Amino acid sequence: MTGEPVAHVGSEMARRTDYARYFSDPEGHIWLNTAHQGPMPEAAVRAVAEAAREKATPHLIPEAAFSERPERLRTLLAEFVGGRTDEIALGDSTSHGLNLIAYGFPWRSGDEVLCVEGDYPATVLPWLAQRRDGAEVRFVRRGPRGRLDPERVRQALTARTRVLAVTWVDSFTGATADLGALGEICREAGVLLVVNGSQGVGARPVDVARTPVDALVSCGYKWMCGPYGTGFAWLDPALTALLDPRRVYWLAQQRGRGLEHMRSYTIEDIGVRALDVFCPADFLDTAAWTSSLELLAGLGMQGIHAHGQRLVQRLLDGVDGGRYDVIGPRAPEERSSLVVLGPRGAPADRTAAALYAEGVHVAVREGNIRLSPHLFNTFEHVDRALEVLNSAQG
Repeated sequence: MTGEPVAHVGSEMARRTDYARYFSDPEGHIWLNTAHQGPMPEAAVRAVAEAAREKATPHLIPEAAFSERPERLRTLLAEFVGGRTDEIALGDSTSHGLNLIAYGFPWRSGDEVLCVEGDYPATVLPWLAQRRDGAEVRFVRRGPRGRLDPERVRQALTARTRVLAVTWVDSFTGATADLGALGEICREAGVLLVVNGSQGVGARPVDVARTPVDALVSCGYKWMCGPYGTGFAWLDPALTALLDPRRVYWLAQQRGRGLEHMRSYTIEDIGVRALDVFCPADFLDTAAWTSSLELLAGLGMQGIHAHGQRLVQRLLDGVDGGRYDVIGPRAPEERSSLVVLGPRGAPADRTAAALYAEGVHVAVREGNIRLSPHLFNTFEHVDRALEVLNSAQG
C-alpha cells in the first residue's frame, strides 16, 4: 500500500492513494453508488469462500468459532468507532439497532421523540411505532441545503422530549449533521441522542468516546464494505441499562460453557450481548465483514476520508452548473461523500440510464442524481462520470 503523500509535493498525482487495488471488477464498471451498497474487497470475497468451504465440510468449524468469531467482529467494531467491546451490539441492519432501542426503551405516556422532517424512513419508523405505548413523535425542519440547525433543534425540545433521533449524513442531500453541537444541546436538556450513522460510518472518522452521542447505529454493507445483512449498534452503557431486550438467545446464555453441557435454564444478565441479533457467528457474513473491517482499519479512516473528499471536490468542481443544481452543501465541514445533483434539463432517470450505458453506476433519489464515491474510486472514475453528465441531452 502506498503511503499518504508528503505535504510539500504539489502535484495532484502525488496526493493520490491507491486504494482501488484492494477491490476488483473484471468488467470495468465504475461504481459511484456506495450510499446504496459498497463492494466487498477481494480479501473479503476470499474469506467468504473459505467460510463456505467450512460449511460444506462442517468438521472444519471449531466449536469455539461460535463465540470467538462474533467477539472478534465486536472488537473490531469497537475500535472502529472508538468504543469498548461491551458497548457493541451486533446486528443485521441499521433497523435492528434502532428498533432494539425504540422497543426496549421504558416509555411513559406523553414521552416525546423528536425526529427530522423528511429524514430516512429507517430513522423515523421505529419511533412512530411506539405511539401504541403512549410515546409521541414530533418533527423539526431542516434548513437550506438539507442542513439541520442545532439552534432550531434546541428550540424544538420540550420538557417531555426523551429522544432526538437524527441521521448523521442525509441520504437525500448529503448534508452532515453536527453531532457535537446536537449532543451538547441534548446533554443540557437531558435528552438522548440516537444517531443513524449508515451514510457516514466507514466514510469519515468517528470517535464515540469524544462525541456526545448516546447511540450510534449503522449497517455494514455501505461504506464499511461488508456483505448485505450486517450492522451494529454502539450504545452508551447508561442507555443499555435502560433497555429491556424482551427476548433471550440460548447460545448467548452459554457464555463460558461448552456445547457439551447445554441444558441450563438460567437467564443471566449478559449486558449488551443480550441485544445481539440471533446467530451472530453467521459464518459467511461474519468472515467477510471482519475481513473488510481489518482492511479499512489498516488503511486508516483519516486517509480514506481525505481521499473521498478529494473525489467529491473533483465532482463539485467539474459538474456543469448550467445543467445541474448541487442540492446539498458544498463547504467541506458541512458536506459528506454524497453528491446530489438536481438536473435542469434531462430527467434524472434518463441521465442515470446514459451513465449506466457507459458502465457508470449512480442512484436516482427523489428526482435527483446521487453520486457516492468511496476509497476504491479514482479521479479517472469521476472524470468519466462528469463527461457523461456534462454531455447529457436535455
